[in-house]
Amino acid sequence: MRPTTKPPLAYRSWMIALLIGLAFMGTAYGLRYAIEGADATDHSWLDLALLLCGYLFLFCLQPIQKAVLRRLSRQAAR
Repeated sequence: MRPTTKPPLAYRSWMIALLIGLAFMGTAYGLRYAIEGADATDHSWLDLALLLCGYLFLFCLQPIQKAVLRRLSRQAAR
């Protein structure tokens, strides 16, 4: 029996979920700087909205990881 060199599917699914989160946060902060500019020093409603969306996304991260893991498991079974 050959040893497999592929990383486990759980590790891959967490990495995909975290990359989705990173892309989301990058887009959100890019949008903030596009709207308010880079020199905005005071906190605004947009900062609060980004904070709340990040908090909500934190709760959605594990279900996203489980969905990606199910998808990867189905593809590996084929």
